[in-house]
Amino acid sequence: MKLRRDYVESLGERLFHHLIQKGCLRIQGDPKSAQVRITNAILADLKVEDDLDEEVRKILEGYTQHMRQQHIEYHEMFQMVKRKLVKERNLIL
Repeated sequence: MKLRRDYVESLGERLFHHLIQKGCLRIQGDPKSAQVRITNAILADLKVEDDLDEEVRKILEGYTQHMRQQHIEYHEMFQMVKRKLVKERNLIL
């Protein structure tokens, strides 16, 4: 994950309080439970990108030698493959 868990938890807490203050969210049960759900939603979204990055790495493993021979930068190819998969899967990152 590109963000530390404690940062994501802090972000979830701030987002929760902001939504409450703006009147976008009304809580009928335990506020802590709602806050945890917001944090978990952020973590799940970040995991989608982490999983995609891992998949791109695995795809490119088999092409490392070819990329060196063709003078293709790994980072550029990584981004290209990632954009292609995002588009194919209609992901929003």
